[in-house]
Amino acid sequence: MKSLRAKQAVFANYVAQLISKATELGTPVVVLEWYRTEERQKYLVSIGRSKTMNSKHILGLAVDLCFLADLQDDGAMNWTADKYRHLGLFWENLDPNNKWGGSWSPFVDAPHFEYGG
Repeated sequence: MKSLRAKQAVFANYVAQLISKATELGTPVVVLEWYRTEERQKYLVSIGRSKTMNSKHILGLAVDLCFLADLQDDGAMNWTADKYRHLGLFWENLDPNNKWGGSWSPFVDAPHFEYGG
Protein backbone atom coordinates (compact mmCIF):
# COMPACT_ATOMS: atom_id res chain seq x y z
CA MET A 1 0.00 0.00 0.00
CA LYS A 2 1.40 3.39 -1.03
CA SER A 3 1.95 6.09 1.56
CA LEU A 4 0.07 9.37 1.24
CA ARG A 5 3.33 11.08 0.27
CA ALA A 6 3.89 8.54 -2.52
CA LYS A 7 0.33 9.03 -3.77
CA GLN A 8 0.81 12.81 -3.75
CA ALA A 9 3.99 12.43 -5.82
CA VAL A 10 2.23 10.31 -8.45
CA PHE A 11 -0.72 12.71 -8.45
CA ALA A 12 1.56 15.73 -8.95
CA ASN A 13 3.13 14.02 -11.95
CA TYR A 14 -0.31 13.32 -13.42
CA VAL A 15 -1.38 16.94 -12.87
CA ALA A 16 1.76 18.12 -14.69
CA GLN A 17 0.86 15.86 -17.62
CA LEU A 18 -2.73 17.17 -17.59
CA ILE A 19 -1.62 20.81 -17.63
CA SER A 20 0.85 20.04 -20.42
CA LYS A 21 -1.86 18.26 -22.43
CA ALA A 22 -4.23 21.22 -22.04
CA THR A 23 -1.57 23.57 -23.37
CA GLU A 24 -0.72 21.19 -26.22
CA LEU A 25 -4.40 21.14 -27.22
CA GLY A 26 -4.60 24.94 -27.20
CA THR A 27 -6.65 25.17 -24.00
CA PRO A 28 -4.15 26.26 -21.33
CA VAL A 29 -5.31 26.02 -17.73
CA VAL A 30 -4.38 27.37 -14.32
CA VAL A 31 -4.78 25.64 -10.97
CA LEU A 32 -7.58 27.20 -8.95
CA GLU A 33 -7.29 24.94 -5.95
CA TRP A 34 -5.26 21.90 -4.97
CA TYR A 35 -4.86 21.32 -1.22
CA ARG A 36 -7.64 22.40 1.14
CA THR A 37 -7.77 22.56 4.90
CA GLU A 38 -10.72 20.96 6.65
CA GLU A 39 -11.90 24.46 7.58
CA ARG A 40 -11.96 25.52 3.92
CA GLN A 41 -13.81 22.33 3.00
CA LYS A 42 -16.41 22.99 5.72
CA TYR A 43 -16.91 26.48 4.34
CA LEU A 44 -17.37 25.21 0.76
CA VAL A 45 -19.92 22.65 1.98
CA SER A 46 -21.76 25.36 3.94
CA ILE A 47 -22.17 27.53 0.83
CA GLY A 48 -23.06 24.62 -1.43
CA ARG A 49 -19.87 24.63 -3.51
CA SER A 50 -19.01 21.13 -2.31
CA LYS A 51 -21.19 18.23 -1.27
CA THR A 52 -18.81 16.31 1.00
CA MET A 53 -16.33 16.54 3.83
CA ASN A 54 -14.53 13.53 2.34
CA SER A 55 -12.90 15.59 -0.40
CA LYS A 56 -9.61 14.36 -1.82
CA HIS A 57 -8.51 18.02 -1.72
CA ILE A 58 -7.98 17.60 2.04
CA LEU A 59 -5.35 14.95 1.25
CA GLY A 60 -3.79 16.95 -1.57
CA LEU A 61 -5.06 14.38 -4.09
CA ALA A 62 -7.48 16.56 -6.07
CA VAL A 63 -7.13 19.66 -8.18
CA ASP A 64 -9.58 22.14 -9.69
CA LEU A 65 -8.54 23.78 -12.95
CA CYS A 66 -9.73 26.81 -14.86
CA PHE A 67 -9.20 27.60 -18.51
CA LEU A 68 -6.89 30.58 -18.85
CA ALA A 69 -9.22 32.05 -21.49
CA ASP A 70 -11.99 32.25 -18.88
CA LEU A 71 -9.81 34.53 -16.77
CA GLN A 72 -8.83 36.72 -19.70
CA ASP A 73 -12.26 37.64 -21.06
CA ASP A 74 -15.17 38.50 -18.77
CA GLY A 75 -13.89 36.40 -15.88
CA ALA A 76 -17.01 34.21 -15.90
CA MET A 77 -16.15 30.58 -15.36
CA ASN A 78 -17.53 28.09 -17.86
CA TRP A 79 -17.51 24.85 -15.92
CA THR A 80 -19.62 22.72 -18.26
CA ALA A 81 -18.62 19.10 -18.69
CA ASP A 82 -18.46 19.51 -22.47
CA LYS A 83 -15.76 22.16 -22.19
CA TYR A 84 -13.56 19.93 -19.99
CA ARG A 85 -14.37 16.59 -21.65
CA HIS A 86 -11.11 16.34 -23.62
CA LEU A 87 -9.14 16.79 -20.41
CA GLY A 88 -11.42 14.50 -18.43
CA LEU A 89 -10.94 11.67 -20.90
CA PHE A 90 -7.17 12.22 -20.90
CA TRP A 91 -7.16 12.21 -17.08
CA GLU A 92 -9.13 8.99 -16.80
CA ASN A 93 -6.81 7.33 -19.33
CA LEU A 94 -3.68 8.24 -17.32
CA ASP A 95 -4.80 5.84 -14.58
CA PRO A 96 -7.95 3.70 -14.57
CA ASN A 97 -8.60 4.74 -10.96
CA ASN A 98 -8.47 8.49 -11.65
CA LYS A 99 -11.77 10.30 -11.38
CA TRP A 100 -12.97 13.32 -13.33
CA GLY A 101 -15.81 15.34 -11.81
CA GLY A 102 -17.42 15.85 -15.20
CA SER A 103 -18.48 12.21 -15.30
CA TRP A 104 -20.21 12.29 -11.91
CA SER A 105 -23.97 12.32 -11.50
CA PRO A 106 -26.11 14.03 -10.42
CA PHE A 107 -23.57 16.57 -9.05
CA VAL A 108 -21.16 17.40 -11.89
CA ASP A 109 -17.87 19.13 -11.05
CA ALA A 110 -16.19 19.43 -14.46
CA PRO A 111 -13.00 21.30 -13.44
CA HIS A 112 -12.25 18.70 -10.71
CA PHE A 113 -9.65 15.97 -11.20
CA GLU A 114 -8.74 13.51 -8.46
CA TYR A 115 -6.30 10.69 -7.95
CA GLY A 116 -7.84 7.32 -7.37
CA GLY A 117 -4.75 5.13 -7.01
